[in-house]
Amino acid sequence: MAIKIISDVHGEYAALRDVLDEDDTAILLGDYLNLIDFKTLEGILSEVYTREEILSALAVLKKGPRNRAGPRTVQALSGGGDDRRARVGELVREGYEEFFKSIPCRSYMIYGNTDNPWLMEEYHDGAAEIVESGVVEVEGTRFGLVSGTPRTPWTIGLPGELEDEEYRKRLDSLGPVDVLCTHYPPAVPDLTWDLQADRDEEGSADINAYIERHRPDFHYFGHVHHPRSTSGTLGETVLVNAGFFREHHEALVFRS
Repeated sequence: MAIKIISDVHGEYAALRDVLDEDDTAILLGDYLNLIDFKTLEGILSEVYTREEILSALAVLKKGPRNRAGPRTVQALSGGGDDRRARVGELVREGYEEFFKSIPCRSYMIYGNTDNPWLMEEYHDGAAEIVESGVVEVEGTRFGLVSGTPRTPWTIGLPGELEDEEYRKRLDSLGPVDVLCTHYPPAVPDLTWDLQADRDEEGSADINAYIERHRPDFHYFGHVHHPRSTSGTLGETVLVNAGFFREHHEALVFRS
């Protein structure tokens, strides 16, 4: 039996099943669907939209942080007529159905910016607990979990994106914990710069403030797929990127 922490599955459901045993406890940190792989252009959107349409949308997003055209472009891509919108919806539902079937053990999970929390609630079973914000105890260790992401430089109107005030409230509601688990990273430059995407996700100053106030032993997070560094410290708290599971197919085994 082990406590295994995984982030950014992005469609790798068979690999997820392979790294989990029935007597494990899984703590999953969001972004379960593969909407689009920026490197290979594979994913749900590629089954509905042309390569040219996807490349055009990505080019707009790459123009810079808080690009006002970005959200409109992505929303246009997710449109394209009722038939294409309906097909995206079908594929998202199929993805969540397969995702939940791939988890053979007890699990606690949060949602990331690309996840749809309403569909997750619809498809999860009794072995999976979706935590919007709250504390769970596993083998005597208190894990504080917070779903979603605050407003980021690259916010484009995805279901898991939150207003800063709501994200701050979710963090503050936890109180002291042994381990903080979020999808979004803290505001530590080496942990927020994505080398492959060549951009800074910036991270959350509110997470930093929570860590400085409550001093958890560990903070696990995801979201940044190819960071300059996968770990660091903030005060006495050890900061750990739980990994881009789609690429590495590895689970972190938690040891207190």
